[in-house]
Amino acid sequence: MGSLDFAYGPSEYSSIINATVPFQHNLVLKDHLGGFNVERENSLLTKINLIQKDVPIGVTTEYIFDDIIKEKYNNIRLLSSSELIDDIDFLSFKQYNIHPEINFRNFLCSFNGSDHVSRQLLTAILNNQGYFNSDYCSKNFIYSDDKITSQFHNLDLTDTEIRLYRKFFSNSYTFNNSTFSFGHVRFDHAANIHNLEHKLTQSFLHLVSETMATSYYPYYSEKFLYSVVTRGLFVTYAQPGWHEHLEKYYGFKKYDKIFDYSFDEIQNPVKRLVALIQMISKFKSLSSDEWNDLYLMELDTIEYNYDHYFSGDYLKYLKKHEY
Repeated sequence: MGSLDFAYGPSEYSSIINATVPFQHNLVLKDHLGGFNVERENSLLTKINLIQKDVPIGVTTEYIFDDIIKEKYNNIRLLSSSELIDDIDFLSFKQYNIHPEINFRNFLCSFNGSDHVSRQLLTAILNNQGYFNSDYCSKNFIYSDDKITSQFHNLDLTDTEIRLYRKFFSNSYTFNNSTFSFGHVRFDHAANIHNLEHKLTQSFLHLVSETMATSYYPYYSEKFLYSVVTRGLFVTYAQPGWHEHLEKYYGFKKYDKIFDYSFDEIQNPVKRLVALIQMISKFKSLSSDEWNDLYLMELDTIEYNYDHYFSGDYLKYLKKHEY
């Protein structure tokens, strides 16, 4: 079977959405595909589905789609590839197997490279709530309070909800117009892990800033693995159901002895983020010794996730869902 391989971007996809591709070709689409809206629709897949009405096509992505998505795009044979997922997202840390000693000095770290709206929201609420320590949190972009507020109008909130939630995202001009970076090299995770390893092992919690957290269907990059390979605790600001899918489709376990993952079920990205911050807030004022005790409560799961990654056992989970 032949394949057509495209990276995400309007120019790369222009030939796809303007022409019918024969079924004997398997179309390979990389990256997040622009995400999914509240109806769990993707604009690119919608266009392909319409084009391929009479001639179905196989489409391989980095996503693992459930039956609801597959039924929505019934003119496309949606496929998952463990090899594609592994090559693009999961191989970066295979040679990294020695990390600094766990030594909690800080509550939370979070790394925010590109200026997607979800990262604007995350850094804004972290600083507003007093959790943004610039020695441990990065923000490689600037914005204004007005820009944050304007984003709310595109995120399925009522005027009353906007009036309420904007109070949790307001910050000073100085913070909004400052950047905080740790020598981040985009896509070079094998190098970045060495820039971040001490920030990870000195922080009780890594709040992972996943790609396009305002999308409505789970997408997985390598970002949570920064914590897995340094034997750390993490929760992720991502799409609804992200943590549940990570356990079901990839086999990585949640740290549910100490964390309440009910926020993961909230569909709206702003409400989900506020609930996530509320969940972790109770840990903020604990002592280093208390953080360490909580860490030890989850040590079996931490070790399981570490071994699950380096053994490659997650591939066994992925292969179950390739077709």
